[in-house]
Amino acid sequence: MSRLTRVVDLHLLGPLACGLQTGAGTVLNYLKSEFASSIVIAGAGGVGLAAVMAAKISNCQNIIVIDIYANRLELAKELGATAVINSKNIEISVEEAIRSLVPEGVDYSIDTTGYSPIIKEMLHALRPSGTEVIIGMTGELTLSVQEELMQDSKKLIGLVEGDSIPQLFIPKLVEYYKAGLFPFDKLIKLYPFQDVQKAIDAMLDGSVIKPIVTMD
Repeated sequence: MSRLTRVVDLHLLGPLACGLQTGAGTVLNYLKSEFASSIVIAGAGGVGLAAVMAAKISNCQNIIVIDIYANRLELAKELGATAVINSKNIEISVEEAIRSLVPEGVDYSIDTTGYSPIIKEMLHALRPSGTEVIIGMTGELTLSVQEELMQDSKKLIGLVEGDSIPQLFIPKLVEYYKAGLFPFDKLIKLYPFQDVQKAIDAMLDGSVIKPIVTMD
């Protein structure tokens, strides 16, 4: 760790231990998305945007991001999204919006929202044999296993912490960051401890993806 402290600001590294390794690890460790594959990610918070950066590292051809906040969707494009969908502003279904971009269906989808209707829409937008991974806190989800999974050999997976071994994966993410491939600092804003309420407010109103309170 002593070598890393000379290169990377330690204030930035905390989020790697949970949300960011979850999003990035889902793509890099579990899905192992192939070159030129297609992926849709619901939720442009820290977890979802980490998945976007990982999809770009994996050279996915189509990286589609769904959210309801315009500022987060703009950041998603900056980080590698090839298309974005504001699900609050579209007049068609999410599935139709995805298939307007990738008519044959996407190879992978990742949900970070826990919102059951979006999960089902993205499942329907998968190509045959596609995989959807749920990494958001999700409640009840009702499916027709025969019609929505088995008929097209689709897979619906729940995953924790990006299938990561933190001692191995977090240093790898730091190396990606140092190489300019995983610019997670763009998600972060530092707040001194006396401004903790400002950090909470920024998180709640969506203006800051990952506020960090420092106690120097």
